[in-house]
Amino acid sequence: MTDRFLLFILILIQSVAFAQDEGRLVSENHDDSFHSLSLVMASAFMHNSFSETTNDVLIVPGFGLNYDYQINKRWGVGFHTDILLQQFKIEKHGSNEEVIRENPVSVVAILFFKPYHRWKVVGGYGIELEKNENFQLIRIGVEYGIDLPKSWELGFIFENNFKIDGYYTLFLGIGFTKKFVSKND
Repeated sequence: MTDRFLLFILILIQSVAFAQDEGRLVSENHDDSFHSLSLVMASAFMHNSFSETTNDVLIVPGFGLNYDYQINKRWGVGFHTDILLQQFKIEKHGSNEEVIRENPVSVVAILFFKPYHRWKVVGGYGIELEKNENFQLIRIGVEYGIDLPKSWELGFIFENNFKIDGYYTLFLGIGFTKKFVSKND
């Protein structure tokens, strides 16, 4: 799993570096600041192998509700929540301990950077709450948004959640975002 994480980080850094070169092309009609609310439908992919001879992946459906505040054309902050809609077993990384998870809810404070008009790089820290055991988590990812009429956006989300002393989750989703722009902009 560490090799995949390093590959993900390298691809992320390369895409941000490329986007820096393209950053001058940010749309002139892009709003400097606004609030937005997103509803996300997603699948969480996690390693679910309880033996060294298998390499199983568990896919769990989930929903998310995200609030973002775009401070300027490049930077913003947010508060992202999601819930996985299933009971499942995972093996904690670094040990052979089996943990049962039942509809865990993640709450994450995030910071995001928009290197290009449609792209957003997110990172944050939060907690995954669940009745059996809570885990702190670190979230990194990218989002791609397509503008729709009347201040709506269709977004595609790729995030990696690292539950500290827990397990890893790859979160792939699609979201519908409503932007709330003040009339002064």
